[in-house]
Amino acid sequence: MNKLPPPTLFLILLAGLGAVAQAQNVEVGGMALATAYRNAGVKAGPSVGNVGFQPGPSFGGFLGQNMGNHFGGEIRYLYAQNDLKLSSGGAQTTFAGRSHIINYDLMIYAAPRRARVRPYAAGGGGLKFYQGTGAEQAFQPLSNLALLTKTNETLPTVDFGGGVKFYLSHRTAIRVEFRDYITKVPKVFAASPGARISGVLHQWVPAFGISWTF
Repeated sequence: MNKLPPPTLFLILLAGLGAVAQAQNVEVGGMALATAYRNAGVKAGPSVGNVGFQPGPSFGGFLGQNMGNHFGGEIRYLYAQNDLKLSSGGAQTTFAGRSHIINYDLMIYAAPRRARVRPYAAGGGGLKFYQGTGAEQAFQPLSNLALLTKTNETLPTVDFGGGVKFYLSHRTAIRVEFRDYITKVPKVFAASPGARISGVLHQWVPAFGISWTF
């Protein structure tokens, strides 16, 4: 599963979009956001550190369907530019990186469809494609713990969060939301001989979006 490239992910998304688009009450929109990560740990003997990603900009889009007054669903795509990071004590090294997410979320609304303000909870799952895009070097700081590599890997992801939609008109809404995307640590972080990487990665995604219902 570690070779699935972004074009294949886009095909999966398009197939899902076609299915959703056949339904009524379709909502389409885009998001501007920033992302940050909760790190995972790495240890080699007495040396300990953290692997993760630096905060960075991101954008995405979604296509959703309303199913009754209190339920809905969304197919979402998210692109994020986050450099890989390895740190220990006061030392740190970074490596260019990015990710793509395609997922489906179930939406549960606290207010009916025609309400002007609709708080919601959301959760679902999908695929996340990690890419290390930097230039590898013969020597990397903190290489006793791990290496930051120019590799790709596709992993399953689960997510949960919530937000609020504010309707400007019957068809136009703005939203603010927060999501947490969770995966295991990808192979772009390669533990050095004798080292062990533990934990999972949380990608925290606060977002602002706008959408239109047809």
